Amino acid sequence: MFEKLAEDYAKCKRYVKWLYLLYELNTQIAICEPWEKVFLNILLGSCMSLFLYASFAYVPGYCLSVFHLLWPMASAQNLNAGSACTSNIDGFCGNESEVVLT
Repeated sequence: MFEKLAEDYAKCKRYVKWLYLLYELNTQIAICEPWEKVFLNILLGSCMSLFLYASFAYVPGYCLSVFHLLWPMASAQNLNAGSACTSNIDGFCGNESEVVLT
């Protein structure tokens, strides 16, 4: 049993290394020096994290609509739950007198 587990772990490790090699080759980072690779990986990670944060912090309605388009089962479960939410003109739940600051 442990031999099978060790073999699966080795396959997974090889697969992750292969994916990282593809990432390096596709982004042309493979030709850079090690310190440049670290700098570019940090830069790319920072840009991606800022983009994800901004999309969820400033555009939640659009993110929710994309989520419902990609995973329709999750939105169907929310509709079947029978929530007592009344949507206003903008499509958000809640009373018009409520003010939510972000």
